[in-house]
Amino acid sequence: MTDKHVMELKQALIAVLATAASMGIDIELLSEQAAEDLAEDDSLTWFDQFKPGAVQELRSCCGMVKGEDHADW
Repeated sequence: MTDKHVMELKQALIAVLATAASMGIDIELLSEQAAEDLAEDDSLTWFDQFKPGAVQELRSCCGMVKGEDHADW
């Protein structure tokens, strides 16, 4: 996956979370539930190596939408 594609996916995730927040959805709860569901999903075992990073991205993007400082980017 190219860096461009990665950034496009990150921007898409941020857009989805921002839209959810504007609809009144608790995006922190949504992100945590998605992370739990991801951890419990055994249907794509070849994808397991990416789960920790995916969970971190969920939390990071959620924080960005909430306006938290992300100087580590």
